[in-house]
Amino acid sequence: MQWKVLKTVPLAEVQSRLRDYEERHGSLSRLHEEFTKGRMPPGMFDDYVEWTSMSHAVRAYQEGEDFEYLADVDLNLSPEDYAKLTPKRLMLLDHLIESHASSINELAAAVDRDVKNVYNDLRTLESLGLISLVKMGRSLVPELLVYEITILLG
Repeated sequence: MQWKVLKTVPLAEVQSRLRDYEERHGSLSRLHEEFTKGRMPPGMFDDYVEWTSMSHAVRAYQEGEDFEYLADVDLNLSPEDYAKLTPKRLMLLDHLIESHASSINELAAAVDRDVKNVYNDLRTLESLGLISLVKMGRSLVPELLVYEITILLG
């Protein structure tokens, strides 16, 4: 079973990928020129599209917008990891998609569950790379990293 997720890529990782592209291929403007002339090197189109998208996201951030770059990535889950995606944990993901929680206590109250159990479930989801727990003041705030999960059978 193959899992794909639409996931937030952090700014630092995008910047690292941009540096890697520049080291491997030179400048994006040179590659863009090759593309517009129909001389794209074989196998470069996917890199060109990703490089362009990441560059636009960073430029928007530099101009004062919130940083957001989403990418489709494979989520390699072992059978043990797959078993960790219980209905209650999936419900937490679903709730985080629908509304922002400013703390674990707030999330636990919204889903009518014990705070300790919600905390443990969030830690598990964090270990799977589906959320992050960000310290804000004295609270841990659950932030969704994935916006879509696709399961490919066969």
